[in-house]
Amino acid sequence: MAYLNSLLGAIKEPSGFWINIIKSFEGSIGNYVLAIILLTVVIRLIWGIVDTVQKWYQQKQGKVQAKMQPELDALKKKYEKQPQVLQQKQNELQKKYMGKGMYGGCIMMLVIMALNLLIFFSLFSSLNTMAAYKSAVSYDTIKYTYINAVNTTDQYLSNGGDQTIFNDYENISFVFEDRPAAEEGKTEKWVVMNYNDAKVYENLYNTDFSYKIDKIDEESGNPVINEETGEVEKITITSNEAFIEKVLSKYFPKTEEEKLNTTMDDIVLEYEEDGTTPKLYLSQAIQNAAMEEVVKVYDSSKDSFLWIKNIWISDTPWSGSLDSYDSFKKQAKGEETIFNAFMPELKEERDSANGYLILPLLCIITAILTTELTNFYNARKNKKKGLPPPAKGGKFARFIMPLILGIFALFYNSVFSIYMLVGQLMSMILMIPQLMIVDAIVDKTDKKKEEKETPKVDYSRKF
Repeated sequence: MAYLNSLLGAIKEPSGFWINIIKSFEGSIGNYVLAIILLTVVIRLIWGIVDTVQKWYQQKQGKVQAKMQPELDALKKKYEKQPQVLQQKQNELQKKYMGKGMYGGCIMMLVIMALNLLIFFSLFSSLNTMAAYKSAVSYDTIKYTYINAVNTTDQYLSNGGDQTIFNDYENISFVFEDRPAAEEGKTEKWVVMNYNDAKVYENLYNTDFSYKIDKIDEESGNPVINEETGEVEKITITSNEAFIEKVLSKYFPKTEEEKLNTTMDDIVLEYEEDGTTPKLYLSQAIQNAAMEEVVKVYDSSKDSFLWIKNIWISDTPWSGSLDSYDSFKKQAKGEETIFNAFMPELKEERDSANGYLILPLLCIITAILTTELTNFYNARKNKKKGLPPPAKGGKFARFIMPLILGIFALFYNSVFSIYMLVGQLMSMILMIPQLMIVDAIVDKTDKKKEEKETPKVDYSRKF
């Protein structure tokens, strides 16, 4: 629906380095999740070059460490009771084997680690910001759909409309149209109320139901006069405090005071005296007609992917695909009455488990497999060369890191989980080629070094 796009202007769209890149990808592909997947692939391919350099340096350091290990063990035994001397001798030994490149290599490793963390957490923050924005837009889309449907109904009835058509509320529908405005090049939104596919009323689409009233001095009870203009100062009554809740209480009275001020809830449009047909109140008929459009708009605007109902919520069975009011408190402050007018019914109609823990489990499994694949490759390589099996990665790489990724996937939005999963899959795909390239470079370097260090013997006969 074209009118949905106009609501994006009601909430300030976030921007930033990653957000702008993601939006450009989304604009080209037309799907947010596919944009994230493509972005992740691009990032991993570029980062693969850096990662290859890092693996090369780690292997190079490992070889140096293996060479100096016997001397290091001897120093530890010799200066066991002299820790300060031991530290000094260890430093001298490291300088002997690693030279000036020792500190440069450490700095390089720290820079790579810092960049890796920067990408991870900056993208994490950007995706969380987009998740909040997308959820807010989704809420506003549904909210104004409902409000404009009820407002149009109210205008229709207030202007002498035939309320008996609500006996047949299933044939009442709302259409949101873009029409040329009086100002050239501009458009405006209209809500058309149809009955049996024929227009019965139309109303200008509205997102601002606020109005101004005189500002009253609390002590004197008199209007406040502006000294410069001499006019009465005005204060704005927001839509939450004015029209919307007033109309809602008119058709859906909750308190006894509201019920005394309206007879709308007492008007029975249709019922059978024998009780076989449930009583249909006007309020329920209006709600049913409005909610039918709300459900349609929700279905057409929700962001889902495969089994995940809402990509902006985590892939867990205890997370519903529709947010609660607590999730919108910042955006919908003071709108609990409005929220509860349509969201509970929408939840009953469409809310379900958002996922089945598939993404968190896949993030953990792929992270473990990536580490084990590296260990398998190195063990096989050493076996071919007749070397002892290499030491396996520490607990952080093998268990803690996969667990951290699983926790992120468990408690944050599914979009970020998809980013982590695709990243791990790309790491697995690139792992073997990277290690093969590194091994080829290291072997070639070692061969050249051996040739350089081997003394040349002149076998030519001299006469």
